[in-house]
Amino acid sequence: MPALHRTARVSCRQIIAVSILVALASLLGACGVHPRPYTLAAPEKMADIPEIQWCGTLKLPGKWLDGTPVGGLSDIGWDQDESLLYAVSDRGWLHRLRLAFRHGELIGAKALKTYTLRDETDISLQGTLSDAEGMQLLHSDNDRRGDTRLAISFEQQPRVEQFLPSGLAVHEPISPNGARGAAPNHGMEALALHPQYGLIAGLESTPENMSEGTTRLFTVDGKYEWTYPLASDSNSSLTAMEMLPDGDMLMLERAFSPPFPLIISLRRAHLGDPGTQVEVRTLARLSTGEGWSLDNFEGLTRINGNRFLMISDDNFSSFQTTLLSCFAVIEPEAFTHPDEK
Repeated sequence: MPALHRTARVSCRQIIAVSILVALASLLGACGVHPRPYTLAAPEKMADIPEIQWCGTLKLPGKWLDGTPVGGLSDIGWDQDESLLYAVSDRGWLHRLRLAFRHGELIGAKALKTYTLRDETDISLQGTLSDAEGMQLLHSDNDRRGDTRLAISFEQQPRVEQFLPSGLAVHEPISPNGARGAAPNHGMEALALHPQYGLIAGLESTPENMSEGTTRLFTVDGKYEWTYPLASDSNSSLTAMEMLPDGDMLMLERAFSPPFPLIISLRRAHLGDPGTQVEVRTLARLSTGEGWSLDNFEGLTRINGNRFLMISDDNFSSFQTTLLSCFAVIEPEAFTHPDEK
């Protein structure tokens, strides 16, 4: 009997130990599927950029609570009417998130539902057809719920299509002439809705028959084009663009040329007459070589006023992270155009 009691006592200890380990594993697992606060740089460095005011950054998990993978996020779009954030991946996944702010600071994000992008016959896009890169929400701020449409640009088979918020295509795809000459996997990364010109797309890097260090902006309807001068950093490429409140455009560029640091640039651009070169001024140049903890930022959207969100594409790599960062553009003195100097 004494031996049996001792065995029973050991078994209880084992059960308690296993229970604790299971609880810890569950806790750690839960932590791994929730967004967490993230610091891009030391406070003094973040404050050292007068035209950008930061309002919180989250590190997104590799999967949502239901096990849906999170990664390869190429662009985002804010639905003002529904207070929802859409995020599209280069594998054709469309995520919907609810964001949480406290005193203007981004503090949380909750996944609501994920869809696959589908053609008009309700068949999921596969392979190169699913390589979504740019996204712009349409009718998302007209105070009418349920009107939102998602214009999405695809890179490997260049085209722009419109989708319902459920991921179902609702219009025939458009293949813009402005995408001509783009190198493989360097096509329509950026998409924005201009109040005068409508949907405008931008090629990631220099296409054929253009000067090195420049790329092309163009209207999706094929009517107008502009030359866009990329930042001077080696291998700089245009990854996203969005409208500023004053009618200029906010451009997001990434420069990555190992072994050199990763550089993310936020730039203000003014479209002149079609056929001209865009006037651009850099607002912020962030470098991993100068104390910034960055990743492959390539998605951008305006949430209200002069406040924006940008997101990084982790390429489904364990060495990278998906970061969702909030910032405001502080309006500078009036933009000076060449003919005003």
